[in-house]
Amino acid sequence: MKALVQKDFYVIWKQMRIFVLVLVLLSVVNSAFNTVFLVVWCSMLPYTAMAYDERSHWNQMASMMPYSGRDIVLSKYVLGWLCMAASGVFCLALQAVSGIFSGNAPSVLTLLASLCLGIICLDVTLPAVLRFGVERGRMIFMVLIFGVAISVGALAEMVDEIPSLPIPLMALLPVAAAAATAVSIPLSIKLYQVN
Repeated sequence: MKALVQKDFYVIWKQMRIFVLVLVLLSVVNSAFNTVFLVVWCSMLPYTAMAYDERSHWNQMASMMPYSGRDIVLSKYVLGWLCMAASGVFCLALQAVSGIFSGNAPSVLTLLASLCLGIICLDVTLPAVLRFGVERGRMIFMVLIFGVAISVGALAEMVDEIPSLPIPLMALLPVAAAAATAVSIPLSIKLYQVN
């Protein structure tokens, strides 16, 4: 599976260079919305890799290789997780550095909430992409992202007050992300084998 994740990184490297530039520009501003946006945006990168795979007929080539459908599906999840984690760490590091000058500390809770939202978005949309293809599945993803962005935008002022929310409420996000992943992976494997 490591080779499959490596292949996807090589395939999307051109887009990732642009993404790193956007990441640097947006991460400097210590904003809850920017953190959520960047981390959730990273959950889109597996779809870019899948679009290139569809265009180059990778799935037909992969069926001749010693990779199971499970390996191929899990590699997309791992790619999404790695991209989200890398952007989260990068945001946190840049915000910590800029916080030295501005006096604003980066919000670890905002980052953790962002990671959970990104994982949930990936878990909800990846089965749809596997079932309907990248183009139609990406439309479902865009609707979901638009809904998340509107929700986050409406709550952007409250996000800074996340520590004042009850701890059980904050604990629901990781539980929801874990539950979504537990359902999404087997469903995705099954849908991939059907297609």
